Amino acid sequence: MTGAIQLGMDALWRTAGTHREELERLIPVAQRLARERGRVTTEDVRRVAGLIESRGRALSFLGALMKLAGLRPTGTYRRSELPASHGNFLSEWEMPTDDAR
Repeated sequence: MTGAIQLGMDALWRTAGTHREELERLIPVAQRLARERGRVTTEDVRRVAGLIESRGRALSFLGALMKLAGLRPTGTYRRSELPASHGNFLSEWEMPTDDAR
C-alpha cells in the first residue's frame, strides 16, 4: 500500500471514530455480499446485519464502510427501500477487478 493510500485509510478509520469494532464486524459482510451479488449498497449490508432501525445520523459511520472493505464505486445508484432513508439514492459498490488495481 502506498503512503498516500495508507494516509487515506488512516483518515477513514479516524472518521469512523468510536464505531471501529462495528465496522470491523461489517467489513467481511460487505465483501461477501459484493462477491455474491456483484453490486452492493450500505442498505444491503444493513439488512443482512440486522441494522434496519435507525434514528437520525446513528448509522452515518457506514459511509466509510465500503472504502474500508476495499470495494469500489460503480458510478450507479439504487433507491433505498427502507422507510427511514426516504427513498434516497445509494451508491452501488463492487469488488475491484484485477485490472482496476
